[in-house]
Amino acid sequence: MAALTRRPLSKQDWLALATRAFQSGDFKGARVAYAEALRHERKNADIHFDFAAVLAALGEIEDAIVHLTHALRLKPQHEEAARRLARLLGRFSIPDASRLEPYGLKAALASPGVDLQPITEVALKYVIATSPELATAIEAAQKGEGEEAARKLILHRTSEALKSDLLLTALQTGVVMDAGVERLLTALRRVLLLEVPAGRFEDRALYGFTLAMLAQVWNNDHVWAETDAEIAAIDQLEVDKTALLAGDLEMARRLVLWGLYRPVETILPPQEASTCANIRPKPVREAVQQYLERRYEEQQAAASIPRLAPLGDETSKRVAQQYEASPYPRWRSLYISRPGSLKATLERFFEPSRLAFMDGPFDVLIAGAGTGKQALQSAYAYGRQARVLATDLSAASLGYAQAAAKKLGASNVEFMIADILDMDRLDRQFDIIECVGVLHHMADPWAGWRKLLSRLKPGGLMYIGLYSATARANIRELWQSPDYPGPDCDDRTARAWRAQLLNRAAGQPGAELVTSRDFYTLHEFRDLALHAAEQHVTLEEIERFLNENGLAFRGFTLDPLVIAAFAKEFPDSKWPGALADWQSFEKSRPQVFEAMYRFWCDRLPTA
Repeated sequence: MAALTRRPLSKQDWLALATRAFQSGDFKGARVAYAEALRHERKNADIHFDFAAVLAALGEIEDAIVHLTHALRLKPQHEEAARRLARLLGRFSIPDASRLEPYGLKAALASPGVDLQPITEVALKYVIATSPELATAIEAAQKGEGEEAARKLILHRTSEALKSDLLLTALQTGVVMDAGVERLLTALRRVLLLEVPAGRFEDRALYGFTLAMLAQVWNNDHVWAETDAEIAAIDQLEVDKTALLAGDLEMARRLVLWGLYRPVETILPPQEASTCANIRPKPVREAVQQYLERRYEEQQAAASIPRLAPLGDETSKRVAQQYEASPYPRWRSLYISRPGSLKATLERFFEPSRLAFMDGPFDVLIAGAGTGKQALQSAYAYGRQARVLATDLSAASLGYAQAAAKKLGASNVEFMIADILDMDRLDRQFDIIECVGVLHHMADPWAGWRKLLSRLKPGGLMYIGLYSATARANIRELWQSPDYPGPDCDDRTARAWRAQLLNRAAGQPGAELVTSRDFYTLHEFRDLALHAAEQHVTLEEIERFLNENGLAFRGFTLDPLVIAAFAKEFPDSKWPGALADWQSFEKSRPQVFEAMYRFWCDRLPTA
């Protein structure tokens, strides 16, 4: 009798084993099974995607990210892979970006409903890691030899490194948040203006890179430093508008150079976007026209937003003036949650019975909505049952928000120009009020908070964000320095001071700001270090206010790793943790609340 032989396991067998193991919590078993399934079929996007989930559960984050980029390479429209990739990159750094799949990264950068900034950053890391010429140039720029490095890249020929499609897409999509890359790009811009002859712009590759640089300075609000020679050259640069609109190529080149340093709307007002039809070459026309059309949409939206009442408070007027001139933040992409998904998140902070109102129509106030990023994220995350009102002092900021809402098709949010101090004039109450990063810009944050409480329904929920006095101690130190330019300084002065901070040695006052994500655009830098009004609070003060106003603390929104560290250090301080224990935790980690105290609270029922 012939001996029985075991049939080799097929791809489907391994996938079935992997699924059962994953569902039972056997992540190591699932890891083995998915690896075998991939051995049978390397070009299966769904296997890469599911394998990434297992690897992330095991804490093998870099490998998970690698497999997500492979999934996107194989299936560029894999929306959930792009969303998961963005979330992982937003929380974790990857040591070796060269392992990633570049076509997968490019596909992710084209994905809707995803925060593209972390993908932009890792895409730039990939380009640098795989281009020795670019890496060498950045190293030279870090040593103060940026101009010579820039000349090698663009003066007589356009380096292959600058033709990278992924590099150009990243520059157009997000913001460069790396000091070394910024130094090189700043030097490249300087050489483009001062040294590259006009004839070189017949090189399409050079023009393509220059237009990607133009998109980058639009994204960062012209934050880069300028030398006296650059300022003089730009001041002397003449653009004949009539010739430009008639298709003159030299005028288009000058417009692009002007745009690398100054707003193009100083030459072409946004309302004249339709007059640009004959600008040549076509890539310049398309870039400039799209930019002007966006600005015009924002202006039109701002003019249409209703106002609750004229501003009366002097601090409110100063803050409004800052954000009218510099709307914050000028976000470029948005993570869009599944409709209604926030309810599940809130169950960590509140009993399910407290959230029953979310099963029907309910009202949400976003107080101090700025350019609408938080408001639109909330509008989606709360779901279609939510009726969201977003208010702010600044018409320009809300114009940006309303134009974005229209583009995204967000129909459950409306906008109003209003001061928190005037909230008692609003004939409406809310089930949920969010006010993050706003109260500390008032003369009296506690008075503002009480105004919001007057609009909160009995049993309503609040999400509050306030600057930590501990985390912002470095900012207070900068305020006292002799070279601090003050919040009323012009953009040229702000750029020059920021350049000083960028070049300070580690340990000097302000040098640590280069690690802040708010350092790399001009509007965010002003909000970070040059704000017109800023107060700092302590956890002790927050606890006192909660107690005096019948509010209960329900928990901070922090990275799970921070929550786990707190639980380990204070095992008897059960979730959400006593604020006194959080105060001790912060004392040993002064930057743990660098991004503010963000927490949920609710109004206690009256007896």
